[in-house]
Amino acid sequence: MKLLRELGEIAYGTRLRLLTERFIQDGAKIYKSQNIDFEPRWFTVFYLLSQTSPLSISELTAGLGFTQPAVTQIANILVKKGFIKVVKDKSDTRKKLLELSPKGLELLPQLQPVWKGFEEAIKELFKDVGYDMLLITAKIEDALNKKDMFERVSGKIKQRQNEKVEIIEYRREYKSIFRDLNYQWLNKYFTVEKEDRRILNDPEKEIINNGGTVFFARADNKIVGTAALIKYDFKTYELAKMAVSENARGKQIGKKLTEAIIKKAREKKAKTLFLDTSIKLIPALNLYKKLGFEQIEFNEPSKYMRSTIRMALSL
Repeated sequence: MKLLRELGEIAYGTRLRLLTERFIQDGAKIYKSQNIDFEPRWFTVFYLLSQTSPLSISELTAGLGFTQPAVTQIANILVKKGFIKVVKDKSDTRKKLLELSPKGLELLPQLQPVWKGFEEAIKELFKDVGYDMLLITAKIEDALNKKDMFERVSGKIKQRQNEKVEIIEYRREYKSIFRDLNYQWLNKYFTVEKEDRRILNDPEKEIINNGGTVFFARADNKIVGTAALIKYDFKTYELAKMAVSENARGKQIGKKLTEAIIKKAREKKAKTLFLDTSIKLIPALNLYKKLGFEQIEFNEPSKYMRSTIRMALSL
Protein backbone atom coordinates (compact mmCIF):
# COMPACT_ATOMS: atom_id res chain seq x y z
CA MET A 1 0.00 0.00 0.00
CA LYS A 2 2.92 2.36 0.71
CA LEU A 3 4.15 1.98 -2.86
CA LEU A 4 0.65 2.62 -4.26
CA ARG A 5 0.39 5.83 -2.23
CA GLU A 6 3.81 6.94 -3.42
CA LEU A 7 2.82 6.27 -7.05
CA GLY A 8 0.02 8.82 -6.71
CA GLU A 9 -2.38 9.33 -9.64
CA ILE A 10 -0.93 6.55 -11.79
CA ALA A 11 -2.11 3.93 -9.28
CA TYR A 12 -5.52 5.53 -8.57
CA GLY A 13 -7.47 2.83 -10.41
CA THR A 14 -5.61 0.07 -8.56
CA ARG A 15 -6.33 1.68 -5.21
CA LEU A 16 -10.03 2.00 -6.05
CA ARG A 17 -10.11 -1.69 -6.99
CA LEU A 18 -8.41 -2.68 -3.73
CA LEU A 19 -10.80 -0.45 -1.78
CA THR A 20 -13.77 -2.09 -3.51
CA GLU A 21 -12.41 -5.55 -2.75
CA ARG A 22 -12.01 -4.53 0.88
CA PHE A 23 -15.64 -3.41 1.09
CA ILE A 24 -16.77 -6.68 -0.52
CA GLN A 25 -14.67 -8.83 1.81
CA ASP A 26 -15.96 -7.01 4.90
CA GLY A 27 -19.50 -7.21 3.55
CA ALA A 28 -19.19 -10.96 3.12
CA LYS A 29 -18.04 -11.24 6.75
CA ILE A 30 -21.09 -9.29 7.90
CA TYR A 31 -23.54 -11.59 6.10
CA LYS A 32 -21.71 -14.64 7.45
CA SER A 33 -21.76 -13.27 11.00
CA GLN A 34 -25.54 -12.86 10.71
CA ASN A 35 -25.93 -16.41 9.37
CA ILE A 36 -27.31 -15.08 6.09
CA ASP A 37 -26.49 -16.97 2.89
CA PHE A 38 -25.85 -13.89 0.76
CA GLU A 39 -22.94 -12.18 -1.01
CA PRO A 40 -22.33 -8.44 -1.52
CA ARG A 41 -22.05 -8.77 -5.33
CA TRP A 42 -25.65 -10.03 -5.50
CA PHE A 43 -27.01 -6.95 -3.74
CA THR A 44 -27.86 -4.63 -6.65
CA VAL A 45 -29.70 -7.24 -8.75
CA PHE A 46 -31.58 -8.60 -5.73
CA TYR A 47 -32.43 -5.11 -4.45
CA LEU A 48 -33.72 -3.88 -7.82
CA LEU A 49 -35.95 -6.94 -8.16
CA SER A 50 -37.23 -6.34 -4.61
CA GLN A 51 -38.31 -2.86 -5.68
CA THR A 52 -39.54 -3.59 -9.23
CA SER A 53 -40.59 -7.00 -10.57
CA PRO A 54 -40.65 -8.72 -12.91
CA LEU A 55 -37.78 -7.43 -15.07
CA SER A 56 -35.89 -8.76 -18.06
CA ILE A 57 -32.11 -9.06 -18.18
CA SER A 58 -32.04 -6.05 -20.50
CA GLU A 59 -34.09 -3.99 -18.06
CA LEU A 60 -31.82 -5.00 -15.18
CA THR A 61 -28.78 -4.08 -17.26
CA ALA A 62 -30.22 -0.66 -18.09
CA GLY A 63 -31.29 -0.02 -14.52
CA LEU A 64 -27.96 -0.95 -12.96
CA GLY A 65 -25.53 0.24 -15.63
CA PHE A 66 -23.76 -3.13 -15.59
CA THR A 67 -22.78 -5.15 -18.64
CA GLN A 68 -25.31 -7.76 -19.73
CA PRO A 69 -22.90 -10.70 -19.12
CA ALA A 70 -22.30 -9.48 -15.56
CA VAL A 71 -26.04 -9.21 -14.83
CA THR A 72 -26.71 -12.58 -16.45
CA GLN A 73 -24.02 -14.23 -14.33
CA ILE A 74 -25.44 -12.85 -11.06
CA ALA A 75 -29.01 -13.67 -12.10
CA ASN A 76 -28.06 -17.27 -12.89
CA ILE A 77 -26.49 -17.64 -9.44
CA LEU A 78 -29.56 -16.20 -7.72
CA VAL A 79 -31.84 -18.51 -9.73
CA LYS A 80 -29.68 -21.49 -8.76
CA LYS A 81 -29.77 -20.41 -5.09
CA GLY A 82 -33.56 -20.19 -5.36
CA PHE A 83 -33.75 -16.50 -4.46
CA ILE A 84 -35.23 -15.41 -7.79
CA LYS A 85 -37.29 -17.25 -10.38
CA VAL A 86 -37.90 -17.04 -14.11
CA VAL A 87 -41.44 -16.15 -15.26
CA LYS A 88 -42.97 -15.62 -18.67
CA ASP A 89 -44.05 -12.22 -19.91
CA LYS A 90 -47.86 -12.15 -20.08
CA SER A 91 -47.81 -10.14 -23.32
CA ASP A 92 -45.04 -12.21 -24.95
CA THR A 93 -44.65 -15.78 -23.70
CA ARG A 94 -41.29 -16.08 -25.50
CA LYS A 95 -39.82 -13.37 -23.26
CA LYS A 96 -38.31 -14.44 -19.93
CA LEU A 97 -38.55 -12.20 -16.88
CA LEU A 98 -37.09 -12.40 -13.39
CA GLU A 99 -38.68 -11.78 -10.00
CA LEU A 100 -38.03 -12.67 -6.37
CA SER A 101 -39.05 -16.22 -5.47
CA PRO A 102 -40.90 -17.10 -2.25
CA LYS A 103 -37.48 -17.96 -0.77
CA GLY A 104 -36.14 -14.56 -1.84
CA LEU A 105 -39.16 -12.76 -0.36
CA GLU A 106 -38.62 -14.68 2.87
CA LEU A 107 -34.95 -13.63 2.93
CA LEU A 108 -35.70 -9.94 2.30
CA PRO A 109 -36.68 -9.00 5.92
CA GLN A 110 -33.40 -10.52 7.15
CA LEU A 111 -31.38 -8.51 4.65
CA GLN A 112 -33.00 -5.11 5.24
CA PRO A 113 -31.52 -4.50 8.75
CA VAL A 114 -28.08 -5.47 7.44
CA TRP A 115 -28.41 -3.04 4.54
CA LYS A 116 -29.46 -0.31 6.98
CA GLY A 117 -26.33 -1.09 9.00
CA PHE A 118 -24.19 -0.74 5.88
CA GLU A 119 -25.81 2.61 5.07
CA GLU A 120 -25.26 4.05 8.55
CA ALA A 121 -21.68 2.76 8.71
CA ILE A 122 -20.83 4.33 5.35
CA LYS A 123 -22.28 7.66 6.47
CA GLU A 124 -20.16 7.45 9.61
CA LEU A 125 -17.07 6.62 7.55
CA PHE A 126 -17.62 9.62 5.28
CA LYS A 127 -18.11 11.83 8.34
CA ASP A 128 -14.79 10.60 9.74
CA VAL A 129 -13.10 11.26 6.39
CA GLY A 130 -14.58 14.74 6.19
CA TYR A 131 -15.81 14.53 2.59
CA ASP A 132 -19.10 13.71 0.92
CA MET A 133 -17.72 10.76 -1.06
CA LEU A 134 -21.05 10.10 -2.76
CA LEU A 135 -20.99 13.60 -4.24
CA ILE A 136 -17.34 13.23 -5.27
CA THR A 137 -18.05 9.81 -6.82
CA ALA A 138 -20.99 11.24 -8.75
CA LYS A 139 -18.79 14.03 -10.09
CA ILE A 140 -16.15 11.50 -11.20
CA GLU A 141 -18.83 9.40 -12.91
CA ASP A 142 -20.26 12.46 -14.70
CA ALA A 143 -16.80 13.55 -15.84
CA LEU A 144 -16.02 10.07 -17.18
CA ASN A 145 -19.37 9.96 -19.00
CA LYS A 146 -18.31 13.11 -20.83
CA LYS A 147 -14.77 11.90 -21.52
CA ASP A 148 -13.70 8.40 -20.49
CA MET A 149 -10.23 7.34 -19.37
CA PHE A 150 -9.40 5.78 -22.74
CA GLU A 151 -9.92 9.13 -24.46
CA ARG A 152 -8.12 11.05 -21.71
CA VAL A 153 -5.05 8.79 -21.60
CA SER A 154 -4.90 8.44 -25.41
CA GLY A 155 -4.97 12.23 -25.70
CA LYS A 156 -2.05 12.62 -23.29
CA ILE A 157 -0.02 9.96 -25.11
CA LYS A 158 -0.67 11.59 -28.47
CA GLN A 159 0.28 14.98 -27.05
CA ARG A 160 3.62 13.63 -25.84
CA GLN A 161 4.23 11.87 -29.14
CA ASN A 162 3.41 15.08 -30.99
CA GLU A 163 5.88 17.06 -28.89
CA LYS A 164 8.67 14.65 -29.80
CA VAL A 165 8.16 15.11 -33.54
CA GLU A 166 10.27 17.79 -35.22
CA ILE A 167 9.21 19.20 -38.59
CA ILE A 168 12.07 20.24 -40.88
CA GLU A 169 12.20 21.49 -44.45
CA TYR A 170 13.76 19.77 -47.45
CA ARG A 171 17.36 18.69 -47.43
CA ARG A 172 19.07 17.12 -50.40
CA GLU A 173 20.25 14.14 -48.36
CA TYR A 174 16.60 13.27 -47.68
CA LYS A 175 15.65 13.10 -51.37
CA SER A 176 15.62 9.29 -51.50
CA ILE A 177 13.64 9.10 -48.23
CA PHE A 178 10.95 11.33 -49.78
CA ARG A 179 10.67 8.89 -52.66
CA ASP A 180 10.91 5.69 -50.63
CA LEU A 181 8.31 6.65 -48.01
CA ASN A 182 5.81 7.45 -50.76
CA TYR A 183 6.61 4.33 -52.75
CA GLN A 184 5.91 2.23 -49.65
CA TRP A 185 2.33 3.38 -49.15
CA LEU A 186 1.56 3.64 -52.87
CA ASN A 187 2.66 0.05 -53.46
CA LYS A 188 0.63 -1.10 -50.45
CA TYR A 189 -2.67 0.51 -51.46
CA PHE A 190 -2.35 1.30 -55.18
CA THR A 191 0.47 1.33 -57.74
CA VAL A 192 3.16 3.91 -58.45
CA GLU A 193 2.03 5.88 -61.51
CA LYS A 194 3.94 7.98 -64.02
CA GLU A 195 2.85 11.21 -62.31
CA ASP A 196 4.09 9.88 -58.96
CA ARG A 197 7.51 9.03 -60.40
CA ARG A 198 7.85 12.44 -62.03
CA ILE A 199 7.40 14.25 -58.71
CA LEU A 200 9.05 11.77 -56.36
CA ASN A 201 12.23 11.24 -58.39
CA ASP A 202 13.05 14.95 -58.61
CA PRO A 203 11.32 16.99 -55.86
CA GLU A 204 13.72 19.90 -56.30
CA LYS A 205 12.76 20.44 -59.93
CA GLU A 206 9.06 19.56 -59.67
CA ILE A 207 8.23 21.14 -56.29
CA ILE A 208 10.84 23.40 -54.70
CA ASN A 209 12.03 25.27 -57.81
CA ASN A 210 8.39 25.97 -58.68
CA GLY A 211 7.65 27.69 -55.37
CA GLY A 212 6.66 24.68 -53.29
CA THR A 213 8.04 23.08 -50.15
CA VAL A 214 8.79 19.59 -48.89
CA PHE A 215 8.59 18.86 -45.18
CA PHE A 216 9.99 15.96 -43.20
CA ALA A 217 8.98 14.67 -39.76
CA ARG A 218 11.88 13.60 -37.58
CA ALA A 219 11.50 11.59 -34.37
CA ASP A 220 14.33 10.03 -32.38
CA ASN A 221 16.76 11.28 -35.05
CA LYS A 222 14.96 9.33 -37.77
CA ILE A 223 12.88 10.61 -40.68
CA VAL A 224 9.47 9.01 -40.20
CA GLY A 225 7.23 11.06 -42.45
CA THR A 226 7.06 13.56 -45.28
CA ALA A 227 4.61 15.82 -47.11
CA ALA A 228 4.79 18.33 -49.94
CA LEU A 229 3.23 21.72 -50.65
CA ILE A 230 2.98 22.11 -54.42
CA LYS A 231 2.22 25.47 -56.05
CA TYR A 232 -0.75 25.28 -58.40
CA ASP A 233 -1.12 29.00 -59.09
CA PHE A 234 -0.55 32.21 -57.11
CA LYS A 235 -3.63 31.66 -54.93
CA THR A 236 -3.83 27.86 -54.90
CA TYR A 237 -1.53 25.20 -53.48
CA GLU A 238 -1.78 21.44 -53.22
CA LEU A 239 -1.04 19.21 -50.23
CA ALA A 240 0.51 16.11 -51.78
CA LYS A 241 2.83 13.17 -51.29
CA MET A 242 2.22 12.78 -47.59
CA ALA A 243 3.57 9.51 -46.23
CA VAL A 244 4.36 8.16 -42.78
CA SER A 245 6.47 5.07 -42.13
CA GLU A 246 4.56 1.96 -41.01
CA ASN A 247 6.08 1.81 -37.52
CA ALA A 248 5.37 5.48 -36.85
CA ARG A 249 1.65 5.57 -37.65
CA GLY A 250 -0.85 6.48 -34.98
CA LYS A 251 1.57 8.95 -33.38
CA GLN A 252 0.10 12.22 -34.71
CA ILE A 253 2.83 12.60 -37.35
CA GLY A 254 0.38 13.03 -40.22
CA LYS A 255 -1.44 15.73 -38.27
CA LYS A 256 1.75 17.62 -37.52
CA LEU A 257 2.87 17.46 -41.16
CA THR A 258 -0.53 18.66 -42.37
CA GLU A 259 -0.51 21.55 -39.91
CA ALA A 260 2.97 22.54 -41.14
CA ILE A 261 1.72 22.49 -44.74
CA ILE A 262 -1.30 24.65 -43.84
CA LYS A 263 0.91 27.14 -42.02
CA LYS A 264 3.35 27.37 -44.94
CA ALA A 265 0.49 27.84 -47.43
CA ARG A 266 -0.79 30.75 -45.36
CA GLU A 267 2.70 32.25 -45.26
CA LYS A 268 2.71 32.10 -49.05
CA LYS A 269 -0.59 34.03 -49.07
CA ALA A 270 -2.51 31.14 -50.59
CA LYS A 271 -6.29 31.36 -50.61
CA THR A 272 -7.01 27.67 -51.13
CA LEU A 273 -5.21 24.48 -50.22
CA PHE A 274 -6.48 21.32 -51.92
CA LEU A 275 -5.55 17.65 -51.94
CA ASP A 276 -6.45 14.47 -53.79
CA THR A 277 -6.98 11.35 -51.69
CA SER A 278 -8.88 8.08 -51.72
CA ILE A 279 -11.90 6.84 -49.78
CA LYS A 280 -9.77 3.77 -48.98
CA LEU A 281 -7.52 5.89 -46.75
CA ILE A 282 -9.98 6.31 -43.86
CA PRO A 283 -7.51 7.61 -41.20
CA ALA A 284 -6.25 10.24 -43.65
CA LEU A 285 -9.80 11.28 -44.56
CA ASN A 286 -10.73 11.67 -40.89
CA LEU A 287 -7.60 13.77 -40.29
CA TYR A 288 -8.34 16.12 -43.18
CA LYS A 289 -11.95 16.56 -42.07
CA LYS A 290 -10.87 17.39 -38.51
CA LEU A 291 -8.53 20.06 -39.88
CA GLY A 292 -11.31 21.67 -41.90
CA PHE A 293 -10.96 20.17 -45.38
CA GLU A 294 -14.19 19.57 -47.28
CA GLN A 295 -14.85 17.47 -50.36
CA ILE A 296 -15.24 19.42 -53.61
CA GLU A 297 -15.82 18.57 -57.27
CA PHE A 298 -12.98 18.20 -59.77
CA ASN A 299 -12.73 21.12 -62.20
CA GLU A 300 -10.60 18.90 -64.43
CA PRO A 301 -9.94 15.15 -64.62
CA SER A 302 -7.72 13.71 -61.90
CA LYS A 303 -4.06 13.36 -62.88
CA TYR A 304 -4.01 9.90 -61.32
CA MET A 305 -5.48 6.65 -62.61
CA ARG A 306 -6.38 5.53 -59.07
CA SER A 307 -9.78 6.52 -57.78
CA THR A 308 -9.49 9.79 -55.88
CA ILE A 309 -11.62 12.47 -54.29
CA ARG A 310 -10.67 16.12 -53.96
CA MET A 311 -10.83 18.08 -50.74
CA ALA A 312 -10.09 21.75 -50.12
CA LEU A 313 -9.46 24.13 -47.25
CA SER A 314 -10.16 27.85 -47.53
CA LEU A 315 -7.30 29.81 -46.01
